[in-house]
Amino acid sequence: MRFIIFSDVHSNLEALKSFCRVAESVLHDKKVCLGDIVGYNADPNPVAEWIRDETDFALAGNHDYCVLNQTDASYLNPAAYQACAWTRRNLTQSNKNFLDTLPIEKEEYGIYWVHSSPFEPKKWHYVSTIKIAEKNFYYFEQAICFIGHSHLPGIFEKKKNNKVYSHDTSKLELDPDSRHIINVGSLGQPRDGNPDPVFVFYDSVSHIVEFCRFSYDLLSTQQKIRACGLPSSLADRLKNGV
Repeated sequence: MRFIIFSDVHSNLEALKSFCRVAESVLHDKKVCLGDIVGYNADPNPVAEWIRDETDFALAGNHDYCVLNQTDASYLNPAAYQACAWTRRNLTQSNKNFLDTLPIEKEEYGIYWVHSSPFEPKKWHYVSTIKIAEKNFYYFEQAICFIGHSHLPGIFEKKKNNKVYSHDTSKLELDPDSRHIINVGSLGQPRDGNPDPVFVFYDSVSHIVEFCRFSYDLLSTQQKIRACGLPSSLADRLKNGV
């Protein structure tokens, strides 16, 4: 099975349009979205509609839950909170209904999928260090777990001797005797210092994981953010990938 896996689109329609063009050239069987469909950017409705119509399955993330009032949004930073409130006002009821159907974790195709972390997924923890990854390996049974949430692409590997390592590479053949937590990064708001969106291609037969990056119409996304009255800091950060 060949998967295209992405996360944290955050209402970035321009990034999604470019992703569609790139994905057409990648032979795959399934498309999977790991949540945070909305938030931060200016096109929540067309993005939600595309996710609903074009993915094989999708999860909800913390921003999706905040918009639905299923998670208290007061913990968000001020710009994210303003974007949440704006999205709540502008998202159609049908798209709210769609988000409300989405789980935050799923077991499918022998893989564990979750937006934030296997440990307490509804508390929106980040899996960002080897120490945190060590703990999270105890909270799922599958060999592979795909996550998003931190916007930081990377792979944690737990060897048969229980040692955990991190990999910062664009392509890796997974050791079938190891277990892995793979963060697919962000399609709509990269934060690893690279402003280009990223998604993952995974082939379950060859065990190859590849991080795929592409450019998009960043300027139009920034202009839309400012035009609709969202905080300008949300436009500024996209240029630097932070």
